[in-house]
Amino acid sequence: MIYLKKLIKILILLALFYIGYGLIYGNFHKLDKNSYRSAQLFSFNMPYYLKEYKIKTVLNLRGEQRGKSWYENEKKITDELNVTLITYKMSSRKYLDFNKTSKLVEILRKSEKPILIHCEGGADRTSLASALYRYTILKESKEEAIEEFSFIYGHIPLIRPKVIAMDRSFNDYIKNIEKKR
Repeated sequence: MIYLKKLIKILILLALFYIGYGLIYGNFHKLDKNSYRSAQLFSFNMPYYLKEYKIKTVLNLRGEQRGKSWYENEKKITDELNVTLITYKMSSRKYLDFNKTSKLVEILRKSEKPILIHCEGGADRTSLASALYRYTILKESKEEAIEEFSFIYGHIPLIRPKVIAMDRSFNDYIKNIEKKR
């Protein structure tokens, strides 16, 4: 019983750390000199990241959501800093077929760099887009690209099983590409 209480305390501390890290730092990570990934940034940290990393494009995987404060803040900040805002709506719980993942790859390919890719938590949709970026743009191996699906970024299908749809979407994209070769 004592061990269970200690385990619960450790898990709570880890959860609080992750939440604090996500809020303050925005789950921000570098893919390469031209691409970054994050959670939804706020008005207090978004301008810093956009200026510090000379971001030219923000790819919002949550879609356009007029009237929502987070979206209006993002739009205002990107407009003020002359950063292109691209929205591509997708769900972390729904499989993306080859046409949809190909469209996402095309957006990644054509966007002015450096680019910041984000969704709400930076864990699932952002992992898919980041893995596609590493595989298609950086020409990394499937094994290297799949490292973007990590608990480090908050991608934990064991706890949230429906987000496995992102892993499946990536794997199916790879299979389709390999068939065409």
